[in-house]
Amino acid sequence: MTTRTRTTVSLPADLVAHARAASGGNLSAYVEHALRAQQLRDAAPAVRAWRARAADDTDELATIFGEDVA
Repeated sequence: MTTRTRTTVSLPADLVAHARAASGGNLSAYVEHALRAQQLRDAAPAVRAWRARAADDTDELATIFGEDVA
């Protein structure tokens, strides 16, 4: 089971009202989903850079295995 930490944040009232309405009664899960989505967006530049560096590796692997590995 994942350890949970209770956190207090201050947000604009209209944003909280929307989140409560959209959350289906589970505001914590709604906020967690939003934060995880942002975490992925934040990681995207690093992932793109890694894929660009790895592109040379896929060419080498394709040569070794004789198939398209990309």
